[in-house]
Amino acid sequence: MKTTDEYGKKLVELIERSARIDKLVMKSRQLAEDVKQELEELRAKQRETTHILHRLENSSSNAWENIGDGG
Repeated sequence: MKTTDEYGKKLVELIERSARIDKLVMKSRQLAEDVKQELEELRAKQRETTHILHRLENSSSNAWENIGDGG
């Protein structure tokens, strides 16, 4: 049979492990939020770059047409 002290020690271990799990859960949530924010920033930059490339593509097409017409 286990003594009260042994049960007490196991209870303390359980509480400590629970606290560590809670801490890791909070850390993972924060990391997930950080990653989500970084993804949003990268997507915004990607949209901006795509927009610029489309403008360049359109302006280049018009420029080549103008050159073909003599300037």
